[in-house]
Amino acid sequence: MTIAGMGYWVANTCDPETFWISPELADLVGVPSGPIAIKVLRERYEGEGASRVFEGFRTCISTGAPYAVDVVYRHPDGRLLNLRIHGEAERDSQGAIVRVSGIVVDTTRETEALKRIADSEQMLADFLDTATDWCWQTDAEHRFTRFEAGSQSRRSINGSRVLGRSRWELDIPEGSRHEVEQIRAAMEAHQPFRDIDYTVNTQAGQRRMRTSGKPIFGPDGTFEGYRGTAADVTELRDAERLLLNRSAALAEAHRIGRMGSWSFLLGDEMVTWSEELFAVTGFDPSTFDSRNTAVLAMFEPEDRQKLIDIQVAVLKGGGARSVDVRLACPDGRVRDFAVTCKGEEVAGKIVGFVGTVQDVTERKQAQRQLEELAYADPLTGLANRAMFKQSLTTVIGKALLEGRFATLYLVDLDRFKEVNDAFGHAAGDELLCRVAAILRREFGDGAFIARLGGDEFAILVERSHQHEDVRIIAEDLIAALSGPIDLSSGEAFVGATVGVAMLPEHATSTDQAMRHADLALYMGKEAGRGRCMLFETAFAEAVEQRLLLARDLRHAIEENELHAFYQPQVSIATGKVVGFEALLRWTHRERGPISPAEFIPVAENSGIIVDLGLWILREACQQAKAWLDQGLPPRTMSVNVSPAQFWAMDFETAVAAVLAETGLPAELLCLELTESLFVDQSEDRISRTLGSLSALGVQLALDDFGSGYSSLGYLTRLPFHRLKVDRSFVDGIAGQPAKRKLLAGIIALSHGLGLSTVAEGAEKRADVDVLRELGCDTVQGYVYSRPVAPDAAPVVAASIEAEPLPDHRPQCLIPDADTAAMIAALG
Repeated sequence: MTIAGMGYWVANTCDPETFWISPELADLVGVPSGPIAIKVLRERYEGEGASRVFEGFRTCISTGAPYAVDVVYRHPDGRLLNLRIHGEAERDSQGAIVRVSGIVVDTTRETEALKRIADSEQMLADFLDTATDWCWQTDAEHRFTRFEAGSQSRRSINGSRVLGRSRWELDIPEGSRHEVEQIRAAMEAHQPFRDIDYTVNTQAGQRRMRTSGKPIFGPDGTFEGYRGTAADVTELRDAERLLLNRSAALAEAHRIGRMGSWSFLLGDEMVTWSEELFAVTGFDPSTFDSRNTAVLAMFEPEDRQKLIDIQVAVLKGGGARSVDVRLACPDGRVRDFAVTCKGEEVAGKIVGFVGTVQDVTERKQAQRQLEELAYADPLTGLANRAMFKQSLTTVIGKALLEGRFATLYLVDLDRFKEVNDAFGHAAGDELLCRVAAILRREFGDGAFIARLGGDEFAILVERSHQHEDVRIIAEDLIAALSGPIDLSSGEAFVGATVGVAMLPEHATSTDQAMRHADLALYMGKEAGRGRCMLFETAFAEAVEQRLLLARDLRHAIEENELHAFYQPQVSIATGKVVGFEALLRWTHRERGPISPAEFIPVAENSGIIVDLGLWILREACQQAKAWLDQGLPPRTMSVNVSPAQFWAMDFETAVAAVLAETGLPAELLCLELTESLFVDQSEDRISRTLGSLSALGVQLALDDFGSGYSSLGYLTRLPFHRLKVDRSFVDGIAGQPAKRKLLAGIIALSHGLGLSTVAEGAEKRADVDVLRELGCDTVQGYVYSRPVAPDAAPVVAASIEAEPLPDHRPQCLIPDADTAAMIAALG
């Protein structure tokens, strides 16, 4: 009985308030077996259960009438049980009622099963009632025996008018007879059919139907009829015709806008081009092969796949997509086109594609020119670091494979800082341009010259033979740079130190060549500047010093010698502090403060940067969350990420862990990635990692834009949110029209790509005014504040925000022709 979920009970008439229950029933209802007060169980019945049980018991004990009552019982452990209580009177030999006994059955499972069946039946009824399709069934003579339509479908056809008739006995217009005969042939052959359209006359007028069906056979193989579904597709066909009509209207709009349009219906073979599109591309409509496969074949395989990819993306995610492709036109020119693709929807379902094609050859040429500019130093016109490293790699490869020789000269100006401090940044920039001119004069066209950054230059010269005296060339260069250099503000005397590495004798890789030449330069400065120094193996001792510094840096992490300082980032439009950049500082226990410029390279080379990066990331996130908890306004926390840190670990997982640990909202964290991240790295790997970070909600900024690789291709393909302009573009911009012109193009480029722009290194109010006029979004620099300790940062922010905004409105600038072309190229 325990397994069956039941037990029995007995109540004597002499004591109707107490009854005896069996052990099985006691276990079922959760009470001790044996005698028990009736009220103990009555209190556990839900709803009206207690009164119904009492009424049944009272009637039975007084009249002898048996009873059965269903109740809901709350078990002591909290469960609700469905119980069926039976009671029956027992009489003595004279017929008097002496006791009432019965059984209690647990019907919980039975009740739940019945409820599930009822819910399932109701669910099916709801599906049928709300469906836009309907179900049908016929007998062996193809007469409809069942026709169940949803509420949406009942407006199209009345099921009662269909039952008992075959499909070909319905009111079919003459134009659809052949389609119905097609269905009839399939049914009489006992073959399945699918998605056959035909027209039927209904009370609502002519409706276009689409039906599918399959034959039904009995266990013995006897044909019993058909089952199938049908749908009213009248609106779908109307939408298809509307789509074609819209194409004509779009063609006129595109003609006015000097672009072409195209459309393609799913399931069709042909692509429709507008007249303007033929005019834009130069193809002849009379000979043009408009099959979809033929149109795709006109593009290069890579571009062909791009077109397919955006169509797949539209099908999966909706919206609009665009891609730039190249097409060889009939006149023999290869031109650039921007292709857009958008889904055409009917009743929420994509039935085809529409899009535009625009000739963007001029924009792409301007973009390519800007990419070329990204490889050039904007101040001197020399190659920049990224371009120089590429050239150095090529030269070393030739030296190793073809037995050639080359010399790498690293040049560092000795007293540049003094000139910069004495005469101002404008004079410093002019000096760098004069130095670039001297380098060109001294080495001519036979050398590759670059400005690596700041006042550091590099010259790469291929040697005609191995034993050429490179020291004489270096000393002549030092002499040329040591004389007076005429500037607008007067004469400047700087001098130079040169480090030399001979290739391939001193290095067989790009990094090794730069490192050994840098070691020679370092030793030259240590020896008193104003001299040249060829690399020697003994210079490796300098590396030992860096190793010692690396050891101390590891201890600094363990001994809490590191600190985070914060520099505010200010919105030009509102004057509000919208964020801070976290900057790492190190106070050595013996040497005192050590410049990041000294210990960061050591950390990069030794791998300690991974631990430093995690430390500053966690510290910055904790501080940002602490400020939030103090009730301060939400502000973005920007943290620099080293390429070594980025690639040496599962970086996106580490970022997610820090966010979870600190509780900082992901959208308040901005990771600043330098352009060196993209050198010698797989774009697929970069894209996956940045995509994962963006999916977390973290903002991504491209830092130091213009000082390194600066590939616009990365900007268009990777999920960056901000473009952070290098300080070399910002410092002193108010007095340098050329720099201002270039910065205007960069800001226009950033906005054209949907990125916000952050300018760092602003030191004067005049620079901020220019940035405001150019449409820059955010400024960071000494003009507002130096990096400050955490407790001072909120005070500095409040002080900045208390300053009144300029009372003049931003000017509506009319850009010069080059800048206007750059902005127009962005679309």
